[in-house]
Amino acid sequence: MNNRVMQDDKLKVVTLPLEKLTEIAYAFEQWSKIVCVMLMAELKRIHQSTLAKDKALLVQSGSYSQITPTSKFSIQEATVDDIRLAFEEKRLTSKQLVEMYLESISKLNPLLHAVIETNPDALIQAEIADRERELKDDATKLPVLHGVPVLLKDSISTKDRLNTTAGSLALLGSVVAQDAGVVKRLREHGAVILGKASLSEWAHFRSFSIPNGWSARGLQGKNPYVLSADPCGSSSGSAISVAANLVAVSIGTETDGSILCPASQNSVVGIKPSVGLTSRAGVVPISLRQDTVGTVSDAVHLLDAIVGYDHLDEATKTASEFIPKGGYKQFLKASGLKGKRLGIVMEHSRLDQHIKTLRREGAIVIDNLTIPNIEAIGDGEATALLAEFKTSLNVYLQELVNSPVRSLADVIAFNDKFAEKEKVKEWGQEVFLAAEATNGMGEKEKAALQKMEELSRDGIEKLMKEKELDAIVALGSTLSSVLAIGGYPGINVPAGYDTEGVPFGITFGGLRFSEPKLIEIAYGFEQATLIRKPPKFTTLRHLQISHSHIKPTSTLSIEEATVDDIRLAFEEKRLTSKQLVELYLESISKLNPMLHAVIETNPDALIQAEIADKERELKDAATELPILHGVPVLLKDSISSKDKLNTTAGSLALLGSVVARDAGVVKRLRESGAVILGKASLSEWAYFRSNSIPNGWSARGLQGKNPYVLSADTGGSSSGSAISVAANLVAVSLGTETDGSILSPASHNSVVGIKPSVGLTSRAGVVPISLRQDTVGPICRTVSDAVHLLDAIVGYDPLDEATKAASEFIPEGGYRQFLKPNGLKGKRLGIVMEHSHLDQHIKTLRRDGAIVIDNLKIPNMEVIMDWTKSGEETALLAEFKISLNEYLQELVKSPVRSLADEKVKEWGQEVFLAAEATNGMGEKERAALHKMEELSRNGIEKLMKENKLDAIVTLGKTLSPVLATGGYPGITVPAGYDSEGVPFGITFGGLRFSEPKLIEIAYGFEQATLIRKPPKFTT
Repeated sequence: MNNRVMQDDKLKVVTLPLEKLTEIAYAFEQWSKIVCVMLMAELKRIHQSTLAKDKALLVQSGSYSQITPTSKFSIQEATVDDIRLAFEEKRLTSKQLVEMYLESISKLNPLLHAVIETNPDALIQAEIADRERELKDDATKLPVLHGVPVLLKDSISTKDRLNTTAGSLALLGSVVAQDAGVVKRLREHGAVILGKASLSEWAHFRSFSIPNGWSARGLQGKNPYVLSADPCGSSSGSAISVAANLVAVSIGTETDGSILCPASQNSVVGIKPSVGLTSRAGVVPISLRQDTVGTVSDAVHLLDAIVGYDHLDEATKTASEFIPKGGYKQFLKASGLKGKRLGIVMEHSRLDQHIKTLRREGAIVIDNLTIPNIEAIGDGEATALLAEFKTSLNVYLQELVNSPVRSLADVIAFNDKFAEKEKVKEWGQEVFLAAEATNGMGEKEKAALQKMEELSRDGIEKLMKEKELDAIVALGSTLSSVLAIGGYPGINVPAGYDTEGVPFGITFGGLRFSEPKLIEIAYGFEQATLIRKPPKFTTLRHLQISHSHIKPTSTLSIEEATVDDIRLAFEEKRLTSKQLVELYLESISKLNPMLHAVIETNPDALIQAEIADKERELKDAATELPILHGVPVLLKDSISSKDKLNTTAGSLALLGSVVARDAGVVKRLRESGAVILGKASLSEWAYFRSNSIPNGWSARGLQGKNPYVLSADTGGSSSGSAISVAANLVAVSLGTETDGSILSPASHNSVVGIKPSVGLTSRAGVVPISLRQDTVGPICRTVSDAVHLLDAIVGYDPLDEATKAASEFIPEGGYRQFLKPNGLKGKRLGIVMEHSHLDQHIKTLRRDGAIVIDNLKIPNMEVIMDWTKSGEETALLAEFKISLNEYLQELVKSPVRSLADEKVKEWGQEVFLAAEATNGMGEKERAALHKMEELSRNGIEKLMKENKLDAIVTLGKTLSPVLATGGYPGITVPAGYDSEGVPFGITFGGLRFSEPKLIEIAYGFEQATLIRKPPKFTT
């Protein structure tokens, strides 16, 4: 059939194929929408121009200001509410959002195979949405999904330039007659159709051998958490895309487990609605009795948009009567678990902790329940589905405007013809063949349907009514068949990650049209746990370094690369900051699962690096830039950063808290152009929660590992900062110290640590223990790197009073001038606390010109070293409570506001309890402070003055209490490895503000020995 187009008076007839004419008509439709919107915008502009003078006067008077972006919007974990708010505040346009998602897809999809194709008209749709928003007097009145991109499973029809193929090459080029019912509703809500998500081919109904997530068109979808793990299916691409932040919301379909299972495996939320609540018209079918269209993530907003009556799907008529007035979002209640009766079926150890949570949040939990005849539920399902599939698919194919195949038999023949591309030899198509052998709904099939109805009625329905349950609860998608055969709804919510990092979920299922209760329960659980975390690779660490105009003449290895190496590579255009960040992110992705050195990486690190690269390009001489410009830095997770990174001191209690501003040292790093790479792990609460907690362990970061000997002590509390640098996950990092927390991990991990004099670096914005003892310092592989970092972070900060006096001691020209290879010459060094490991080094010190006085003793040393006797414990407990409560109160948002709010876990919290029992700085505490001052004055200070010492020398962190109680500086440098290969360091300590001398000594020793070697596994 052809259509004719008459060309004016020439009466020339142009013959066009129907498909081409359809394409032209669609393009014209989109063009006309834009023209119409532009005309409306012009009319509005003319109307508003009369207000221009008045507005100008208001601007001059300061009572009116144009809206400008206050922060760059990130798609990382962005919710529909985040997007909508950004639209309303004019920080984001729909077009910009679509562009960001398309960029993310272009980078990650070659790895994940989550998206089969993107919509060539997505940007046009986004521009229309932006115009509509401009013309709306109150943008808040637009539908929630207006301008929001949505991905559709590739079995959901769209009447546009996208294909609908169920992942099969057999349907490539087919033309649907109209949008699927759910797509019509999405368009009515102003959503942008971003593209089609991959799936298990033919919704995993071609063969049982086909892996979850594979299709001939989409190839093998990958689980973004563990690439080798099962992504599940069949709505795999819909779940992967949302999990990996390729889109905020997507739509899947389910016959049996096809939403719940991939949601569980990819740590996202999936809603399988009651059958009939959402239209299946225009969806490649399996069974109209079991098929349903559901949502993945931001699920309730999307559900509200797609439910409702569709005259093309008879089941929606009855179901639509159960849609609550006002929609489903009214059931998003944080207290949704309160009073709900929940039945636990199919017990699993992974549910144990969650059952406690459910009860704690007010749910009545009845466990050890069994659904009658559960083992027989799947028996009749296959019989019915095979016949239903053939019947339904043949109807669907016949209704297509254009299609290479018109029946299931045609599809089977196509697969045989193109067996190589469809991998028929590998995966087969036995389910297709079994379905093709059926002859409609005969006696056998009808008997199977009746049996399933009985099993549902006498199974889940009977159980729930007898126990008066609001929902049944199970791990993952284990109950999907129970929910499937009865057309019951279910919601899956992220519930955890196994030892390999593979996600699993918890499913709440109910009787038909019980969505309101299920949403309350699921939302209540989600808000009580907040378990979901994005897959780590979404920081782009798996990606190849992007091409640039810079042609590297030689490859820079991050292995042992110093700041000076990096800076030279920047200047010679052999390296960009973006490339360097990508190298470190890749290294973190490979080693961190073993080391647990990094708690989280910065989703904006690559953006910061690109900015640094642009600044370098525009600078006449790159050498004029600060030394740390474009260099990645890791921060201990107790150092605040006002960005997308958390600051939690390793504790789950602070997860989700929002700081008011960058820490003082972070402000200085940003001013130096450094890239904040992420947060390093630590001993939880800087090792001040319990003496039982192992060094390097925290609830968020798990157990940090020594990269030299995995079973060895990591030192603490700045363990992650030291491990990361030692293992070449970064060149430079920041730690904090109250007593030994920089010097100890530096010694144990064969790196350099500088503990500055108290007040030399700002503690503002750092989770505190004691303002009298706390200090922030560098942890790096070399003394020179540590000094470069020290130069960047020292200085006065009005938010830290101690920095005012200390800043007067910062030498003009900074500390790097003291990096002298002959720095040991003439220095008087005192050896305290002898150790055989030091014998050879004492010879080296003397050989390089130092005057070494050994066998020295600090008066009252045994008292100083015991914090219970010195007064340190008494003072710190009171100081910690005061300082921490003040820090918590100043947070913009926080789950906890005082020391009393922290929860007890495995290791206890006796230090917390002791601190909470204090009542400020009373007589006892003041006496302790006075005692420590006397011990310092009559101890190390007297010893050093009497012997005219430039520094005291000791093994590792053995003197850390001496340096801590007096606020004195110290530098640890790698000094060797014991018989097991465990590193140890040498520490040079001095009086307050003696950093110049200590740097000369430490650098001189380092250059004379060059002991450090990288851990073997990093090669």
